Amino acid sequence: MLHGLRVLDLTDARAHLAGRILADLGADVVKVEPPGGDPLRRQGPWLGGVADPERGLAWLALNASKRGIALDLESAAGRETLRRLARTADVLLESDAPGAMAARGLGARELRRENPRLVHCAVTPFGQTGPYAHFRAHDLVVVALGGNPHLTGPADRPPVRCSVPTAYYHGGAEAALAVLIALLQRDVTGEGQEIDVSLHETQLQTLLSFPAQFALHRRETKRSGGRLGRLREIWTAADGDISYGLRGGPTRIRNLKATGEWMQECGEAPDWLAAYDWDHYNHNTVSDAEIARLEGAFGAFFAKRTRRELYAGALARRILLAPCNDAAEILAHEQLRSRDLFAEVPHPELGATLELPDFFAKTHDRAIRIRHRAPRLGEHQRAVLEEWASPAPFPLRAGASPDTAAGRGASALAGLRVLELGSGAAGPVATRYFVEHGAEVIRIESRRAPDFLRVLFLTPDSKLGVDGSPMFLLLNPDKRSLAVDLTRPEGVALVRRLALEWADVVSENFAPGPMEKWGLTHASLARERPDLVMSSACLFGQTGPQRHYPGFGGQGSAISGFNHLCGWPDREAHGPAHTITDSMSPRFVALGIAAALLEKRRTGRGRYLDLSQIEAAVYVQAEGIARASAAGEILGRHGNRDEHMAPHGVYPCRGDDRWIAVAVTDDAAWRRLRAELGEPDWARDPALDTAEGRLARADALDEALAKWTRAHEARALMERLQAAGIEAGLVASERDLLDDPQLAHRGHFVPVPHAELGPLQVERSGFRLSASPGGYRRPGPRLGEHGEAILREILALDDAELAGLAEVLT
Repeated sequence: MLHGLRVLDLTDARAHLAGRILADLGADVVKVEPPGGDPLRRQGPWLGGVADPERGLAWLALNASKRGIALDLESAAGRETLRRLARTADVLLESDAPGAMAARGLGARELRRENPRLVHCAVTPFGQTGPYAHFRAHDLVVVALGGNPHLTGPADRPPVRCSVPTAYYHGGAEAALAVLIALLQRDVTGEGQEIDVSLHETQLQTLLSFPAQFALHRRETKRSGGRLGRLREIWTAADGDISYGLRGGPTRIRNLKATGEWMQECGEAPDWLAAYDWDHYNHNTVSDAEIARLEGAFGAFFAKRTRRELYAGALARRILLAPCNDAAEILAHEQLRSRDLFAEVPHPELGATLELPDFFAKTHDRAIRIRHRAPRLGEHQRAVLEEWASPAPFPLRAGASPDTAAGRGASALAGLRVLELGSGAAGPVATRYFVEHGAEVIRIESRRAPDFLRVLFLTPDSKLGVDGSPMFLLLNPDKRSLAVDLTRPEGVALVRRLALEWADVVSENFAPGPMEKWGLTHASLARERPDLVMSSACLFGQTGPQRHYPGFGGQGSAISGFNHLCGWPDREAHGPAHTITDSMSPRFVALGIAAALLEKRRTGRGRYLDLSQIEAAVYVQAEGIARASAAGEILGRHGNRDEHMAPHGVYPCRGDDRWIAVAVTDDAAWRRLRAELGEPDWARDPALDTAEGRLARADALDEALAKWTRAHEARALMERLQAAGIEAGLVASERDLLDDPQLAHRGHFVPVPHAELGPLQVERSGFRLSASPGGYRRPGPRLGEHGEAILREILALDDAELAGLAEVLT
């Protein structure tokens, strides 16, 4: 899809994923390493257990599909070589501290003076400017300041992060998406631009608008471990944990009924449950005593059965229940195997073959796939320097030419038209990226079956009905809504006309079935519109034996392994808060569509993307899959600990539920922290001078550090430690995020007016484009708000035709 695109990848582990995504899409991604190799090469565990920079499993997993060269950027010769490569490159990715590349004469402005077509993407913890721009941070601190840990974990313990670097997963995917959007704009203007990606800012999307909702109701959400508010979400089976919810709504009521019937078949349903009135069940109003009674009955049933037994029963009965899988179970998963998610990647020089996730979306021609193994240090030096000596412009469609004047001041995606079908969070968030940068999106909705976000997330005092859900309004800004009855052929005909006569892209996230029933599949539409780009994004994808399994983000998080990796080793699996697949998969939907649009401009052909939200979540966990396939090592949850550094944790501060994350990344940072502590005797023990020594005494270090932090205010301590060169960040609450000076500097919250609710704070994505600021003007639409205007303006229907469709539009 990106064949011919040249990408220089100078990133560290915080953004390796961005280059891997572009390479798997077909770009020629050249990893530029220092002479001693990327630091990730020196991080174990190692393939075959042999400590060797060519055998680091994290390196091998995150840098597949790339080529590699080595340059000493501290030398004049190395800098000149990079400048020469940048003259013929399309994209440069880097993750150095703000200003570090410019100090070497290799900043975006310097490189783009010689190559104005260059798209320069910098991925940093907090962005290029602002009060936190020079803060030090890896995953723990970024995630803490991004707010998710404040909502994750049991209330009787510190806030907890996932045991894998989710900030890098979100940020890497968002950086790749930003690059593709900038390339789409370059096709119009002929010029590249600078992209500023903040890992911190990408984290807020994991909260699915909760900080902005707090701005309305001023009620902070509290951590509740394996529960969602009052309701249990994680349950104990005979051999581990499962995900299952007691929430209501049409889909979940069917799920609850089916579970009760299963219990009756097994003779394990109490008499009162057999006669339960599920039709009037409302999880928002049911009493605590009733919840406890239901949990007792369901919990006893689950506890007698293994996760395999429960999942088999769920598949047979279409119940929303999922095991909290580990990496070995993911590798053996029947559905994922049926879709050939895992590729064998041979490393003949090492005498081994790794299994890695091969793609984040299926295409008919395997356009997204691993091209080859990760490079050995400097392996492609000669070939790259020879090949890149001559320009090879990434082509446009024959006959097209950039128009700089037309693109000046325009949004990056102005003129792009997207038709959206589906519901929930994952679909709308994907298209919101396009809206933010100027695309027009029309949502197809139903009055008979409104989007569940409109129904389940109403505020208790809402007088606006389905038009008053803050979550829906915040996740769907600037979109237009057309309400159509798709049970009637006239309604289907209207949507088909919009797809064929108006849309550039169709994005849908229904489970398999409805689009086939309506005759709106890509195969059907492409017969008349071979240039149509279409994405289907459901939990398990469009093919495979379990494709009809019903589920939401909670089940996606469990099956894809994230629940297993989040929490405390002696407690149940849970989190990260707000189901990570709902925040991860939209980025992959959007970047897949953007890549297909770039391909369409060169070939004139459209493309169909079959994306499984679970597969996208497994794709980013390539390191964990590599470790499981290489030696059967299964990563688990370990609170806030890190296997390579200590102290590394979340510690109490002065005040109610106030915490700070602190990460000591190396021996020098430990000496700086020791000085801040006042050089106490216990900290001067020589055994603590090395990472190995500190890791061996992690418990004692955490206890001592907690005693010290407890006397300090979190924000002040964060600023003090950062000034001393120590990675630290407060664990941000929803209130903190609204008041965060770095987010304010970046304009993360965009105030938009709402006639009844007042100003709403709509959130930006985590990247900024230098050539087009992007933004929002209005909140999500009322149900069917723009129906008549859409049908008159786009389909040219007159009064008589609209009158004849009255029943279809109500």
